[in-house]
Amino acid sequence: MNEQPWCGLNWVLFVVGSLLAIATSIGSLVWDLPWLAALASVGFAAQFLGWRRHARRTGGGA
Repeated sequence: MNEQPWCGLNWVLFVVGSLLAIATSIGSLVWDLPWLAALASVGFAAQFLGWRRHARRTGGGA
């Protein structure tokens, strides 16, 4: 298989998005703050963009 490793902006978007999404979604449930839920959606979107950029770079394989 010719799998290319994660690197650069793809990796940063995925990792930072994942951490942001997990931390803020848990915080939103614990403290019931709506702006944390909005920030969680930004994290999920960043994670998704990281996956999409990586998939485009590697030829679309999952």
